[in-house]
Amino acid sequence: MFEEDDNYLFTYLDKDIEDAKKDIKDGKGLSQKGATAMLLKGMYNHIAHLDHNMVTKEEFNGLKGQFEFMKWVIISGFTFIAVLQAIIAMVK
Repeated sequence: MFEEDDNYLFTYLDKDIEDAKKDIKDGKGLSQKGATAMLLKGMYNHIAHLDHNMVTKEEFNGLKGQFEFMKWVIISGFTFIAVLQAIIAMVK
């Protein structure tokens, strides 16, 4: 969905970002235009990475089944430990 090489927005943002970096380096500080360009590019990159890491509903439902199994294993383990503690307490 997001391809930086094909996006014309970056042509404009990169120029403003470079100008802002130069101003900061020269001690002039960060301008509103430079800050806006940096924020826009950062938000765009963040959304682009989220887009690549998203899962489908079917994948999520598969993970839910795995969590249910892990929950069962953990509960069974704690139950086993509790039974062992009760047996040890009765033996003493």
